[in-house]
Amino acid sequence: KAFHNISSLKLQKDSITNFMASKLGMMLKENNSLKELRLWRCVIEQEGLEDVIKGVQVNTTLETLNLSRTKIDNKIALSIGTMLKMNNTLQKLDLRECALQPEGLEEVIKGVQVN
Repeated sequence: KAFHNISSLKLQKDSITNFMASKLGMMLKENNSLKELRLWRCVIEQEGLEDVIKGVQVNTTLETLNLSRTKIDNKIALSIGTMLKMNNTLQKLDLRECALQPEGLEEVIKGVQVN
């Protein structure tokens, strides 16, 4: 099991490839100890970020997700909104300075309202 004793993972200011983001997403699906994930100011392609969000969607222990200063397009914002509707353990989501467009922000808000 991946990171079964780790409660916090910080990959701030890193460049994360789609392959590594996919691995991170798969780890999040199986992990039962991680409470905090900080990807602040990381360079992640949208495809890789989508995999991370899908992992968070089914994760049952993550309480804090920091994606501030990470580029988020409307498709990723929609995924975040969907994730928020399904994940009931996430308590803190940081999307500061992500250049969210109004349509994307609306999807995130819809997710927050359900959560």
